[in-house]
Parts: sequence; structure tokens; C-alpha cells
Amino acid sequence: MKKNLIKKVFAVSLSIAMACSFLPTANPVTASAAAPFVTLKTTFKTLKVGQKYKMTLKNNTINWKIRKVETTNKPIATVYGKTTKQVMIKGKSEGRATIRVHVRTTERKKNNTKTLRCRVKVVPAQTTTPEPTQTEATVTTPEELTTALSNTNIAKITIKPAGAVNFTIPQATYSNVDLVVDAPQSDIDNSATFKSVRIDNIKAETWTERGKNNTFDIRAAKASIKVEEGAVVSRITLNKADAELNVVLNKGTVTGINLSTKGKLNVSGTKADGAAAIAISVAAEAAESTITTDVPADVSSSAKITVVFEKNAKGSTVRLLAANISITITNRTSANITVTRNDGTTRNVAANSTSTITSAATTPVYPGGSTGGGSTGGGSSSTLQPGQVPEVIASDAFEAQVVTGASVEVTTSSALNVKLVNKKAVELSVPTSGGSIWTVDGSSETKGATMKVTVQVLDGNTDVTSTVGGITKSFVATNGKWNAGIDFGSVNIDTTKVKSSKLTVKVTVYIEPYATYEGNKLVKRYTKAGRKTVFMTTHTVSAAPAE
Repeated sequence: MKKNLIKKVFAVSLSIAMACSFLPTANPVTASAAAPFVTLKTTFKTLKVGQKYKMTLKNNTINWKIRKVETTNKPIATVYGKTTKQVMIKGKSEGRATIRVHVRTTERKKNNTKTLRCRVKVVPAQTTTPEPTQTEATVTTPEELTTALSNTNIAKITIKPAGAVNFTIPQATYSNVDLVVDAPQSDIDNSATFKSVRIDNIKAETWTERGKNNTFDIRAAKASIKVEEGAVVSRITLNKADAELNVVLNKGTVTGINLSTKGKLNVSGTKADGAAAIAISVAAEAAESTITTDVPADVSSSAKITVVFEKNAKGSTVRLLAANISITITNRTSANITVTRNDGTTRNVAANSTSTITSAATTPVYPGGSTGGGSTGGGSSSTLQPGQVPEVIASDAFEAQVVTGASVEVTTSSALNVKLVNKKAVELSVPTSGGSIWTVDGSSETKGATMKVTVQVLDGNTDVTSTVGGITKSFVATNGKWNAGIDFGSVNIDTTKVKSSKLTVKVTVYIEPYATYEGNKLVKRYTKAGRKTVFMTTHTVSAAPAE
């Protein structure tokens, strides 16, 4: 029984297996990812005003082509440069817009067109802050100095080498440049003219001056200026307390030297033929200063000082300007030294002697607000009112001429040279018998009259002068007369401001307050004149703006 059961089960299993072998075989199925849909490279884009962007298609597997492009807000974002594969978008103004791109494919018969969209946000363009114009430069080598001087935007140059570097500055006019020297180990040989020269540090006895009409501000503990033949120094001011200043003339000219603080001044050498005595002015703050000169000098002091006149200083004079001050004078010349006190009285210091002279206890005040006169002084006085001009100057006594031709031309891409000379002499009335004229500066007086000339270049109402307000220069006349032919020199302009080809040159001339004397007698003093306009005019010159 058991055997028969096993046989039956085996027979049934075999039958089933054979039946299954005759069933049809199913085809295998391979799973693959669906192809992605075509899209734009981005569906949102931020653009700046003026910015451009190239939009292309993404996932373009069945040859989709761009047929048409639209913008919902053309003033905000515009489209251009369409091809079948790309389109350009440009931000026009701040705002939002939607770009619609219509595409089509020939690879299928149905669902063969689409509209794709990109939202665009346009924001303001970032304003870039322009690089500030360089107006100052510090140089360490002669090459760097040459580069800085060629840049007309630079108004202040500091020479500050690391070691013993020597500088030679060629002849040129830099009327808008303040030169600062901080070079304790350097020799400097200068032939140029600057707006001003300030010496903070310099190797002793190493500044050689060949320029014209420079003014020096001395702040070094010890400095020496050698003035060569043909050179003219308008003024030297000692501004460093307890400093020593040596001025050596090699047939050069120094118009004036100021001591604004206590110091030691030595003047030696030989002045230029025909040059006037050096006007040395000592401020009240310069008490206890010592002056030694071997060159004729006219010393005026508002403080107690000591002066030594060496043998070649014959013809020197001294003036005491303040009350209750004394001056000790050693006269080693062969002639008397005359001292005029604040009250107008005089004292003499004999040749080869030493004497101390004290000023009067008070300084007389005369009608009109002027001071001077005294027991031997007297004389009339007057005060100029605002806008008033000294009566000795006729309305046509001074004329300015802008020299045309080669002197008025664009010389570089950033400079126009305007040369100014006076056609007629300017002369103040000075007594013919022993007369002298002195510039009045507060309580101080320096010999000679000072004329200040300002030249300003205008394009319409716009000041195009490199120094806003114009270039100002001082001209000192020891006898109160400026002959025809004063050469003002070059005036640089900022051609980036020039819009027209007609430029106006405005010339203003001032006479500083002054006093005239006949011997030691006060004749007239303009103590409150200030800078009163003597003459003002305009000249129009043709000059094509620089490229």
C-alpha cells in the first residue's frame, strides 16, 4: 500500500512538470528612467540695471528649438539676439518681469510645443566709488620725485629718503606744489620754484638754492641755505625754537628773513651786485635771539635781541618797534650803525664798539590810528578805508598783459601755461631825500613794499585753476617801485574741468599795508589798509581744451 501511494504521487508530479514545460515563455521587461522635460537654464534670475544674461535650454534631448520670446515688461527687462538655441536678456530699470520662451520639436507628432518661463528681477546697478585723486606724495628717490612733479594733481610733495640720497631739482615752476623736506642725511640742489618750501630736516650746510622767488619755512634744528648767483629768495622764516639758521650768499639775493621764535641766525657771503640790504624781522616771540651778519641788513625787532654786525655789514640799520625792549649791538664795521627807536628818536652805535639801546616806554599813537613819529618824527598819517586805494596809484598805473602765442598753449594733457607780465611800472610815493618804505605786518615792519598778485583762470563761472581761488605770488620792492616786466610765471589749470575753448584770466593785485619814512621821520602809514584791490581785469584767450 505504501509503495503504491508513493508511485501515484511521483506520477502526478511528473505530469505537472511536463505540462508546465509546454507553457509559452514571457518576454523580459527592462526598467529605465523617463527622459527629463526640456526647461530653461534657470527659472529665476536677478540682474542689475544694464547687466546682460544669455539664456539657453536645458535637458534638450529631442531637439527642441526656440521659436518665439516675449517679455511681460519691456521697460524693466528686454530680450534680443534670439537664435534657435539661446536668447539674450538685459536689465533696463528696477522692477520685475517674466520672460516667456516658446519652443517646438519635430521629433514627435503630439505634445511637440511648450512655453517655458523665467522670472526676472532687476535691481539698481552698484555705484562704484571713484578712486580719490592723489594730491600728496612722499618720495624717497630722485626718480620718484620726478614722477610726482609731473603729476599736476599733486599739491604737496614730501622728500623723505631712508638714507643718504641726494636730490637735484631742475629748473621749473611748480606754483601749486608745497615742497616738504625731511631728509637729515641728504644734499639738495634746487633750481625750481615752488609754492612754498618747508625744511623739517636736512643735512647741515647742504641746501643749495638756484631758484627764483622761493619762500622757506625752516623747522629743522640746524639748516644752511646757500644762495647761488642769480638766485632770488623772497623770504626765509625760522619757525623752530632754539634752532640755528645759516644763510650763505654767493652773489645771490635774499629779500627778507623772519625770526618767529627764539633762534640763532648767521648771514655771510657776498650779496648780488645792486641788491638791497636784507630785511631781517624779529617777532615778539623771538626774544633772546642772536643775529650775526657779515652782509648789510636792515633789522627790525619787537623783542630783546643781540646783533653782531661784522665788518662787511657796513650800511646796516636797526629799528626797535615795541616799547621797553633792548637790543645789544656789536658794530665791527667802519661806520656808525643807526638805531631808530619806537618813538622815532635815534641812537648811534659807533664803529668797533658794543652798545645796548633800549626803546621808549610807550609808543605814541597819532590821529588815524597809525603809530610812529615822536620828538624827531611827526609827519602826517592816514588810514585807508575798505575798498580805498592809495592815492599815489593812478587808476591806469598798472596793466596786466597775458602774453599770447607760444606762452598761451596747452603744454600737457593737464596743464595750460599762462604767462603774465605787467606793461607799466607800479610806484608808491617815497620821499626822495633819505626816503624808505616798510611793509606793516601787525606790530612788525619789514623793509620794502609788498605787492601780491593773484591769477585765476575761469571757464565761464567755473574756476579751472589747479589751486582753487587762483595762484598768489608776492613781489617785494625795497624802494616801493615795481618796474614794468614783472614775470608772474606759469599758472596750471585742471583741464578736466574745461568745457569750452575760451578761457578768462582774472588778475587781482594788492598792496600790503605800508609806511613811508624820510630818514627817521614818519611821513605816512597805512596800518589798516589790509589787502585792498588796486586793479582787477579779465582777459579772454583762445585755448583748445586738452585731449
